[in-house]
Amino acid sequence: MTPLSIRQVATAAAVAVLVVLSPTADAFFVPATARSHATTTSSSTSLSIFGGLKGAFANDDSLGQAKNEGLSNGPRYNENVTVNGKAVPNVVVDQKISQVCASARVKVPYNCQNGECGTCMVKINGRKAKACVSKVPNGKCAIQTL
Repeated sequence: MTPLSIRQVATAAAVAVLVVLSPTADAFFVPATARSHATTTSSSTSLSIFGGLKGAFANDDSLGQAKNEGLSNGPRYNENVTVNGKAVPNVVVDQKISQVCASARVKVPYNCQNGECGTCMVKINGRKAKACVSKVPNGKCAIQTL
């Protein structure tokens, strides 16, 4: 009996560690470096991790189709919102005025955050309102800070 070289021992250890079950679960795949030192029960000797998943979802007809996973009709946007004359894009109807002013980078003073003190007063379409509790209406919304 001849002693094994270090390379043969390392290759045998690599074969023992890197044997991977095939997608059909009836054969083992062995890496290309270990083919000469191991026998396989499969006719294919390539290591195919992602190639074996190619047909896994072939029967799913809904793949690639756009779906609305959230709200049934999605959020309603108001494109007619201005803060101190500056247009603000992507404003959602019923969003708080304080958030709209913050996205327009307009500072509004706050104290209580619940509409009791009146320090956050702004004008919405010419009428005074508290920015911390008022919401964006559906339609034209011109916000002026005081």
